[in-house]
Amino acid sequence: MTKNSNYPIYLLIGIFLVTANSTQAQVQENTILDRFNRNVFNPAYVGSEGKVIAFNTRSTWKGIADAPKTNYFMYSGSPKKNLSFGLSVISNKIYIDTRTQYALDASYKLKVGNRYNLFLGVKAGATTKNSDLDELDRITTVENPAIAQTDKATFPVFGFGALLKSEKFYASVAIPNVLNPSKFVKDEVFISSEKPSVYFLTGTSIETGVFGSKIKPYLSAKIIPDSKNQTHIGGTFDFKDTLEVGGGYKSTGYTNIILLVKTKSGLTMAYAYDFGTPNGPTAVTQSGYEFVLKFNFK
Repeated sequence: MTKNSNYPIYLLIGIFLVTANSTQAQVQENTILDRFNRNVFNPAYVGSEGKVIAFNTRSTWKGIADAPKTNYFMYSGSPKKNLSFGLSVISNKIYIDTRTQYALDASYKLKVGNRYNLFLGVKAGATTKNSDLDELDRITTVENPAIAQTDKATFPVFGFGALLKSEKFYASVAIPNVLNPSKFVKDEVFISSEKPSVYFLTGTSIETGVFGSKIKPYLSAKIIPDSKNQTHIGGTFDFKDTLEVGGGYKSTGYTNIILLVKTKSGLTMAYAYDFGTPNGPTAVTQSGYEFVLKFNFK
């Protein structure tokens, strides 16, 4: 490692600290498999693993009717002259509300030193929100000012991110959307004020020297202004780049377990299950799961 090769790491951490302290927050997706859902919250990951297509489904509060359900579809194109493009569709549904985000992602790769690549990405698109007001179980016909009479809205999305990556290390920081939806919708009851949140993810790969296995610890953090920040620490044991098992703990009070299987054809399947009692007086003690199916066009 050259004398100045640590500079990119310090720069990325500096960006993270500045944005975390100057941005006010926006609640985004609650994932278990942070390490495998990078494109969801950071456009800089587009092209960092080549041409990839992936599908993810996340269910929380198992056993509760109309509990939150999230589905993702992600595509990442191969880099051409260091420039990569991708797209993502993210759908969040809870009770009568459904939010779907459609976005195009782009990233540019810069060579930093002998070991690192720095990817800089932007995300642009739109989110639609639909509310099925007919599904509300009303006990009176009197209009409630706390319930919006609007049932549809569309607002823009614009975000950015950075990824520093080597063969055995990665660190990223991103703001998936810097635009507050309430600024673009007249009915503020229908679209609540959501200040941009900041995502940070870092991890490494450590050779054990035993049967080609590795240990892969990781740490993620979500800075949410006007709300409690979230951290997730975990890791997996990788056996010959074929099977990974592990788990983690979130500051929300949940513990999770992870199983991942990779094939030589480029297909990856991951499953995670979380359980426990989250923090807070209105804690929901139910658990949930997450499933990822990803294909890398090698």
